Amino acid sequence: MSGSLTLWITLALSLFWSVGLYNRLMRMRARGLGALGSVEKHMHHYLELVLEQGLAIEATSDPVEGEVARQAPARWAHLLADVQLLEQSLKAAVATPLTAEPLARLGEAYAGLQATWHDLHETPADLAGPVVPAAMQARWDAITLRVESARGGFNQILTKYNEALGQFPARLVVGMMGFKPGGLL
Repeated sequence: MSGSLTLWITLALSLFWSVGLYNRLMRMRARGLGALGSVEKHMHHYLELVLEQGLAIEATSDPVEGEVARQAPARWAHLLADVQLLEQSLKAAVATPLTAEPLARLGEAYAGLQATWHDLHETPADLAGPVVPAAMQARWDAITLRVESARGGFNQILTKYNEALGQFPARLVVGMMGFKPGGLL
């Protein structure tokens, strides 16, 4: 009788531990998904800003103003292409949340966008004024600050999630529960 009681107690403890582990990992995963949603929300502001600025440039471009006005939209073409690549990468990352490969591509697209912005921003001013209007620079910096904050939070949450998956004895059963390590941005 004592042996079967010990067996039942062991099984009950294992069951409760497994349920607790599953719930903990699901909460951590849900936090990661929420953080990815925050990153997505803030990254969409780049597209809005670039499209708004592109439309403003087209509205002020007048063939009478000369060569500078006709070239202005071409200056933004590379930035617009990078923003659109970021949007595509973002859609892929959201479609398969927390998967390493799409998140890595999103991180690369974000780094490329920032490099393009830096190159555009560092372009010397000409007679028409600076290439990047001061108001746009301020908005870009504000968006970047929010994206970097959300990205840092996402990476921190996913790092803790991945560590929890690798802890002993959890690592013995997480595969059977369907959990996989998440990627970082």
